[in-house]
Amino acid sequence: MIISTGNVELDQMIDGGLRTKYCYAIKGTAGAGKTVLSLFIALGVLKQDIPVLFISTEVESDRLIDYTKSFEIDISPYLENNMLRIEKMTLKPTGVNLVQTGKFDLSAIIARTKHIIESIGAKVIIFDSISAFIADFEHEKTARSKFMDFIKEITNLDTTLILTSEIREGEDKATLEEFLVDGVIKIRTDMQNQQLVKYISVPKLRSAKPSKVENTLIIDKTGFTILEAESLPIVKIEGETLGIERLDELLGGGFPSGSVVLIENNGEIDYFPLFLSTLYHSLHQEKGVIIHSNVQMYSTKILEGLTNAGCDITQYLNKGSLVFIDKFNRSVTSTEAREISQLLNTDDMISVTVELMEAFEGTNQKVTLFGDLTDDVNILSESDFLRLFALQSFNIKERGAISFSFINFNAISREILARLRNTADVIIRFSKSDYSKHIECIKSSTGATFLPKVVKYKQKYPLIEILD
Repeated sequence: MIISTGNVELDQMIDGGLRTKYCYAIKGTAGAGKTVLSLFIALGVLKQDIPVLFISTEVESDRLIDYTKSFEIDISPYLENNMLRIEKMTLKPTGVNLVQTGKFDLSAIIARTKHIIESIGAKVIIFDSISAFIADFEHEKTARSKFMDFIKEITNLDTTLILTSEIREGEDKATLEEFLVDGVIKIRTDMQNQQLVKYISVPKLRSAKPSKVENTLIIDKTGFTILEAESLPIVKIEGETLGIERLDELLGGGFPSGSVVLIENNGEIDYFPLFLSTLYHSLHQEKGVIIHSNVQMYSTKILEGLTNAGCDITQYLNKGSLVFIDKFNRSVTSTEAREISQLLNTDDMISVTVELMEAFEGTNQKVTLFGDLTDDVNILSESDFLRLFALQSFNIKERGAISFSFINFNAISREILARLRNTADVIIRFSKSDYSKHIECIKSSTGATFLPKVVKYKQKYPLIEILD
């Protein structure tokens, strides 16, 4: 039996999912996110109606439940219907020194664990953390022997066992626990250019060839996101910038020409301050700017926004540096817009865009392209929309231009969003928590991702301020 972790990317990394009768170790330094990752895996398993036993060796059950609430994980329904049990287990009572003998074993822990597994029908058992137990053994040889018995006894019940294990900072050698398990999921945290970057890899896996390629790992209140391999170090580059000093700094100086930038929001957060600031910055750099104008992003709204922000673009308008391609008339209904889209097909859109790009190139101007994809995905068919985005991205890369595409990720399917993310070189996401707005980078061609930072909107240019 193979059980999904609830995360497609992690399932792929461990050869399809968690295998019955297998034992996995999640290892990493203190604070790397081992407990949080194991909790999100537990939630992913519970959502499949598979019972879970979570054993904590360091934290009381009530404190662990409170901890899950800080990550907006609601486990109360699973506790109430007995799909989830959280238990505190330790080798010794508080204040009692353990005297280890040759006869010492884990029989009491094994018996208690088996009883709970049987009572709730648990198929996944998470043990957080095994390091606390290992420390109580005086001799490593004894510890290894006894934990082999523990793993065998538990996994023989047709269950999957997940152990979390702590490693010291900078330690790279295999730990005791690594020899005992069938698969190792390693989390590493690194500080790059004042950014906290997490990496995840699978250095050991018995069901498939292990891989030491590291993927970028993002852990936030919504869950965990694993991005494609970003094993190359973050490199300071002299490339394209957004014109917001702190944001450009967090991105390692910017990103290369030819980049496709996807800017995600949940529909509740106004992306216009970032858009207007980046637009004005592009014009100020003497670039040719093309805007795919539609229902959300149209000339009157943009010009009014720039004027209110104190940005005078008269000279750029006079020089023809700013061009609007009005794909769908904003004053028509959705039905009429679909009829218009049949007249102006994807090939026409691409042709007009390419002609304008070539015209700017003829005057030695680099090109920046802006567009809101949310209307496009609702007006065009799925195949036409994806074809339009793919062709546009190809032309951007071929000509060394840059594109900024804005999307409400709650208004599109997960499949389409996955395709967009796969094509994009840089992904910047807006989110909201309580009364605060946040911005983060979850993918970058230079590896310069960063965790959510508070965003403050301002009345004058630049309209975005990043608060550390």
